[in-house]
Amino acid sequence: MNIYSWVDQNAKKIPKKTCIIYKDQKITFYELDKTVSALGWSLREHGIKKGDRITMMLPNIPEFIISYMAIVGIGAIVVPVNPSYTSRELEHILKDSGAKGIIVENSRLERYDKIKDTCPLDIVITTGEDGNFSEWISGPSHKIIEDMDPDDVAVMIYTAGLTGYPIGAMITHANLDHNSDLLRLCANGDDEDTVLALIPCFHTFGVTANMLSMLRYGGTIYLMKKMDFKELHHALTDGGVSIINGVPTLFYALLHYPDLNDIDYSRMKATISGGSALSLEIYNGFREKFHVDIRQGYGLTEASPVCTVNNIHIKIKPESIGRTVPEVNARVVDENSNILGPNQRGELIFKGPNIMKGYYKRPKETSDVIKDGWLYTGDLGYMDEDGYIYITGYKKEMIITSGFNVYCKEVEMVLNSYPGVKDSAITGEPDLMRGAIIKAYVVKDAPMFTEKTLKQFARTRLASYKAPRKIVFVEEIPRDASGKAILKDLENM
Repeated sequence: MNIYSWVDQNAKKIPKKTCIIYKDQKITFYELDKTVSALGWSLREHGIKKGDRITMMLPNIPEFIISYMAIVGIGAIVVPVNPSYTSRELEHILKDSGAKGIIVENSRLERYDKIKDTCPLDIVITTGEDGNFSEWISGPSHKIIEDMDPDDVAVMIYTAGLTGYPIGAMITHANLDHNSDLLRLCANGDDEDTVLALIPCFHTFGVTANMLSMLRYGGTIYLMKKMDFKELHHALTDGGVSIINGVPTLFYALLHYPDLNDIDYSRMKATISGGSALSLEIYNGFREKFHVDIRQGYGLTEASPVCTVNNIHIKIKPESIGRTVPEVNARVVDENSNILGPNQRGELIFKGPNIMKGYYKRPKETSDVIKDGWLYTGDLGYMDEDGYIYITGYKKEMIITSGFNVYCKEVEMVLNSYPGVKDSAITGEPDLMRGAIIKAYVVKDAPMFTEKTLKQFARTRLASYKAPRKIVFVEEIPRDASGKAILKDLENM
């Protein structure tokens, strides 16, 4: 098994079919396969072999898809990184993963240049103006497919910063094979579909629901690098988009941006929201304005990622995250792993072919979350009599903003490293568009810095979505016996 085989097979079966639309560019399956093969061959010629890790720090551009499939095609492992990551964040991932190379936009190469002495790499490939990507795809396009075991790792995604630093979730070819087929099973997706790929492809939801599903089915990926309302309007009117998989932030924009008011969503096969909780305000507003349901789902990186969805074959319960997807089982358990009944609240756990292999070089952390094949999510909720699941909170200290997980400890470690910061605590302030924004409570040990200077420091060490948007200075941070901040007391100060 190798998920690259989908590209190879579709290049033979439907070579002239458009696979990728990006701005004014259209790429057929034949053209994609030829370019992927050329890059894969070049990587092999430069010593990359089965099991080697290659970091990809790319946005939604064709080079992301080409690089991703070339790396997995030769049996190596993709390590996708958010392009907004700072040099500090990139350095940790390069060192921890043992990456042999990096593929990065030339405009962001300085992120690596700052750390290249401590993270020397065998391969540095750059895309964009003055990049060398074209040189890497100019060679022969020999077939590159490496036969892989279903349990072999295809992708390693860094997540779960509960320790202060992210750790690599190992996602296998079998995991991706399962999740990439859910669009067919849950939304009747097929080769006639065009999926809007605006969610970043470095995000597990974006790569499986949008990119891999269409590569598998022979459909079309309408790829957007960033939010552009004019282009988005074209994609949803004349661009042929038939399925939208998005985060609540996208649906907020579709609902409220005036120039998007004339879109007919009734012709869409499905509009699916994931990444973070969809507010009833957005759901009801969309339903009232466009007469279409947004079908909420749920997943997490360690589950490749999708576990549940209000799929088109069942009655929708908009406040729920739906039922489990095919082949995945769910339970709600108490602190002693006893199974709870309907409407009893506890921790959500899942089991199925979507559950990751484990955390890279982290056996303890793996055993903490995977027990007897069940993934303990750290998310709290309950299941009703019909099997629909509801999220009520988080056991882990985490905030979801615009579909991205932010782990409080990582942000607190950065703030506490600033001279004059004695203590800090992170919380999420509700925000209709983003779900939440990052808010920090900080205790000063010296008077020489301001909210502005501390924010600036955080932005040099953290990706923009992790950096606090608000900082409140307090005299002290109340904590319980375990040292955990008592946020309700802080918010009442």
